[in-house]
Amino acid sequence: MIVCDIINGTEIIFWEFFMLLFFKKHSYDMVKMLINQLAISIFGNALALATGETQQGLRIVTSVFSVLFYLFLIYVMMWDMGAKDAHHLERKDDGYTHFTGLYISLCASVLNFIFAILIMLGTLIAALGNVGGVAKLLALLFEGMFTGLLAITVGGTPLNNLWWIYFLLPLPLILTATISYVAGVKNFKLFGTKK
Repeated sequence: MIVCDIINGTEIIFWEFFMLLFFKKHSYDMVKMLINQLAISIFGNALALATGETQQGLRIVTSVFSVLFYLFLIYVMMWDMGAKDAHHLERKDDGYTHFTGLYISLCASVLNFIFAILIMLGTLIAALGNVGGVAKLLALLFEGMFTGLLAITVGGTPLNNLWWIYFLLPLPLILTATISYVAGVKNFKLFGTKK
């Protein structure tokens, strides 16, 4: 029993040490990802406002364009990082893992998940309705590239009124960052280079 506690304690200490090194090493990348999201969010909101409510089809197209542009920026960033880390991963150096893209994108999505939790609580608990409303406003400002898509109505209800949709919004970022980092490690290029 004591041996199991020591082993478990050692694993916890190793994990905490790994995460401390990871945060120290990749904090710039996490902040860069957040800044990219904020910049594209402003761009997406501006496009959604420019199209207006009467041109719903155009607003959806501009929103899809904003999301794809955002994911392309994430793809390039994480692919380059994966390509730089490839030789460290081959040598199995400490502090390097194939899950770097996943970890960075999860850390960069913390605000998105906090907004989603507050929106959920504000929707499900009447006393927290104001908190949910403020969180929804902040989420729509911070995830503006989805504005046109969130305005789509399903069964007479706009998607931005469904609390669970806010848990899905960070998933494209997380999947793109994870896949593109591994693609960079494997030197697999989705977009070919000019010769």
